[in-house]
Amino acid sequence: MAAWIWSFRLPVCTLAGLQAVASFWVAGMDPSWLVAVAVFFIACATMLQNDWRDRYHDRRKGKVVALEHPGTFLALLLACWSICGLFLLLVVIEDNRTGIVLSLMAFAGMVYSETRLMPMVPVTLVAVTAASPSLLPAVAGASVDTVWPLFLSFVLVVFGREVTKDLDDENIDRGYKWTIPLAWGNRWAKITAAIALTVGLVVLFFVSSAVLPGILFAMIGVILLICGASPRGSRAYLDLGMALAILTLVVD
Repeated sequence: MAAWIWSFRLPVCTLAGLQAVASFWVAGMDPSWLVAVAVFFIACATMLQNDWRDRYHDRRKGKVVALEHPGTFLALLLACWSICGLFLLLVVIEDNRTGIVLSLMAFAGMVYSETRLMPMVPVTLVAVTAASPSLLPAVAGASVDTVWPLFLSFVLVVFGREVTKDLDDENIDRGYKWTIPLAWGNRWAKITAAIALTVGLVVLFFVSSAVLPGILFAMIGVILLICGASPRGSRAYLDLGMALAILTLVVD
């Protein structure tokens, strides 16, 4: 049961929804909780979609739920996308421009796995799509100037985080997908991740100094990565720091 629940990546998906809420607060607008819930389900469906598409490859990482229970997993995937469709329809009724942006996010989640052999496309697509909730207030009428720094920050942080994930999978991804560690080497991949993460965290500080505790915690992960710690261990500090930063923006 735990493996099934983990397939949804609930902490990550919840933070995606809260990122949308935080962006509305940063823009000085009341958040749309309908939009936040839609973002949450889009993120969940994307996670399931990727697990389904990569089910044969993922067995090398010990992820076998989709492979061992294909019928049930596919039904779950279709149900989740159906729920996404329902919420997208509700968002379109509320604000058609926001609905269109969310639909593009959902489409990106569907096709991500199909871009895995295109240089720079997978990691860039993930970064831009994951950061897109930060732009929703601008779509709803807020000034772009109020949200683009938050968007840029999340693009850089997610980009760096994805590189650390690819570092974890370096030994099994060769021939299956294009990744920065495989293309540029382990050392330059770590440097790239560290630079992206550091710049992203600095930009986030200028969005709101209240997130400093979260930023400092995330920077521990960056330092550990550069000092040779495992990418997974470094990412734990990064994730906790970013979770704290997002929650701070939500409640600040």
